[in-house]
Amino acid sequence: MKLTELKQQLKKGQIEPVYYLTGQESAFISQIQTAFKHLLTPEEAEMNFSSFDLEDVPLADLVGEAISAPFFGERRLVFADNPYFMTAEKKRHTVDQDPDVLIKYIQHPAPSTVLVIFANYEKLDARKKINKQLKKNAVNVEAGKLDNHLLAKTLQSQLATENFKIEPQALDLLISKTKGSYSDALNQLNKLKLYALRTKTIDQAAVDQLVPQSLDDNVFDLMNQILQKNITQAEELYRQFLLQKIDPILLTAIFTSQLRSLIQTKILSQKGLSESTIAKQLRIHPYRVKMSLQQSRKLKISQLVNMFHQIVELDYQVKSGQGDKELLFDLFIAKFA
Repeated sequence: MKLTELKQQLKKGQIEPVYYLTGQESAFISQIQTAFKHLLTPEEAEMNFSSFDLEDVPLADLVGEAISAPFFGERRLVFADNPYFMTAEKKRHTVDQDPDVLIKYIQHPAPSTVLVIFANYEKLDARKKINKQLKKNAVNVEAGKLDNHLLAKTLQSQLATENFKIEPQALDLLISKTKGSYSDALNQLNKLKLYALRTKTIDQAAVDQLVPQSLDDNVFDLMNQILQKNITQAEELYRQFLLQKIDPILLTAIFTSQLRSLIQTKILSQKGLSESTIAKQLRIHPYRVKMSLQQSRKLKISQLVNMFHQIVELDYQVKSGQGDKELLFDLFIAKFA
């Protein structure tokens, strides 16, 4: 179930006893929390709302609260955060939990309580009985990333409610820079709207200047300078990475991934696939596909493959202690730029 559907059901009074939220979009999680809190008046919330951190509080306490009758109201609202036992991760300094306690409650929940479990982890262990039980007996609510097309429409709608517009190229760049994160894009829109307060239109220049680049984007710029044989600019960018204490091992890993994407996009483009189709197949943003194709337009596949083999060899040399990692990466830049 998506956020919009959940809001509609809650407004209609179609309320279930147990909800199971997955996904890591903080903006959606915040909106979902607000939607549930609106089920109670401020007076009711003082007596009938509680929140438990399951890294610190035993499940028996959570269930004890859930089975308690509400005070001076028709329902009790209980939030459960950080259910680490639903993942395969090993946590230190946490309460040892017995998931069977929660499983028994889920099978026979109190009708006057709304229990919302926030399992906002990158990956849950689908093999665990508790996760299987929640999928079967609870209402599953998704708070994960939107696909790029839907994210673009959502951001445009958000801006339209405040009489703002965003140019298509600017929107693509914003989504690319924020890695398709709705929450991050929303945060960036606040300053972009201030910048465009007079014109009410956000352009590409504004996004380029005001939205900070990620490390991946900065490495992409470094690769661009190398491919264009701009050794002075490439060396300057590399020095900036070193001043920022960014490990050449991390740069090597990002370089390897980006070179792989360059080769894949070029091969698929030569086969006649469109940019949007390539983006779907490789699961990357169309803007990044466009930039990759521009970056590799004048290069042969053989050149990119050779560069890829060299960066893989560099990775092996560094990890096997065959030389100074900073110097080895610098030599790689000099060789190709």
